[in-house]
Amino acid sequence: MRQPLLRLSVRSRMSMVGAIAVVLFFILYLFSNHTVAGQSLENGWAWTYDPFVTVGYWLRQHDLPPLSYDRATIVVGTLLAVIVAAARRHWRTAVWVAVATPGAVLASEGFKAVFDRPVLVESRDTAVSYPSGHAVAVLAVAAALLIVVPKLWTRWVAPVVGVWMALATSAITVIGNHRPSEILGATLLTVAVFTLSGVVARLGRPGQPLSTGMHGPMAEERSPSQVFDRPWMAPASVALVLVAGVVAAWGAPPWVTAIDGVVGAVASLLILRIVFAMRSWATPLQHRGPTANARSGPYLT
Repeated sequence: MRQPLLRLSVRSRMSMVGAIAVVLFFILYLFSNHTVAGQSLENGWAWTYDPFVTVGYWLRQHDLPPLSYDRATIVVGTLLAVIVAAARRHWRTAVWVAVATPGAVLASEGFKAVFDRPVLVESRDTAVSYPSGHAVAVLAVAAALLIVVPKLWTRWVAPVVGVWMALATSAITVIGNHRPSEILGATLLTVAVFTLSGVVARLGRPGQPLSTGMHGPMAEERSPSQVFDRPWMAPASVALVLVAGVVAAWGAPPWVTAIDGVVGAVASLLILRIVFAMRSWATPLQHRGPTANARSGPYLT
């Protein structure tokens, strides 16, 4: 009787994280778009500098995906993730990333088509742009790739993908395409889509073995500390992502550089953390018996 309970616990954890992300997504939307304080907080300092002298603009001019070729980034990234999962014969995960990656992008565009942004304060840009579609593209593709990558590659792929996310999201804000709240909204939306779709596509029906149709783990490690097998690798990766975010925003006033750089880094690190958690939640059900699960304690650290 332990296995169904543990299976339900994993499903509940993923569902809870997804539900929290949805709630925070709407709270951030209401504050940043429908209050004078929220709009003034961002519009009071945005676009008060020359974005053409920033590193973010240089990255755009040199075609950093998805600042350029955004549709190609989504298509190629999704196909690559599906191919990797299918090559490893992880069929449920192939379906998961095939649905969640474009699903996050479509959810972003659908939300902007339905929900407005009233003009409450004077601003150069009054466009409805919550959440950032470009940010969703990079975060969703990164999440998909990190989900399917083998364990031995994760320690190297995670920092590279993290730097890519930080560069892109920080550049998006510093060149004036989006506000910081729209980057954070894109992050919460991506988390919600991947966790909630993962409950359906990845875990299967209660009472059904989680590893049905699979030949090996898609989520081998129990925590991020096991992704990076040397003590210095985790803090070094966090520092690298933070530096990448700040570098992408370089050229703007110092306080703008700090805000945009930190927002990009936080968005990237949150995606990394949630992906590691999603991989870890499936681990005990695939490779451990009920006794081992009971001894190992909680997996979301």
